[in-house]
Amino acid sequence: MHVDIEGATRIARLAAEFDWTWAVGDLEPFCAQAGWELVELRQGGASIRTNLHVSRPKAHMFGRQHRMNWISIYVTDLADAATAATPMTVVRPLLDEGFANLTAALTSVLPIPTYSEPGPEATIRRDLPKVVVELSMSPRAIHLQLTSPKYQAWVDEPEPEDED
Repeated sequence: MHVDIEGATRIARLAAEFDWTWAVGDLEPFCAQAGWELVELRQGGASIRTNLHVSRPKAHMFGRQHRMNWISIYVTDLADAATAATPMTVVRPLLDEGFANLTAALTSVLPIPTYSEPGPEATIRRDLPKVVVELSMSPRAIHLQLTSPKYQAWVDEPEPEDED
């Protein structure tokens, strides 16, 4: 399983320096700076072909009403594509090692994490002024997610207490 540490670090740095407004109009200039191809722009999102060295060099943008909420990027091979005949007992340590290596690499280019959650679906997040950069692990891959700070603040709002 390949982890594109250099590519993920480059994109995280680019995202931290990009002048985000989080309007859909930001997507094309960001893709151009990243060296990516905007494949399809549709209501509610977009499909992007990245230049990351992984089995599925793809990213997806999700949003609504001409606003972008987040961009999710594969920064590792997908476990089922890269290791179809390999059991998860072999894949999991590779994901754990890749996550640790990516975390260390991101620490060299971004501020100290704002939020961290260990475990099988580990997450490390950095809340920056114009972008929230999150590295997260799923059972099959590691993702880099770039999120609008306003959208992240909305997601982080506590749920109102149910009144009985």
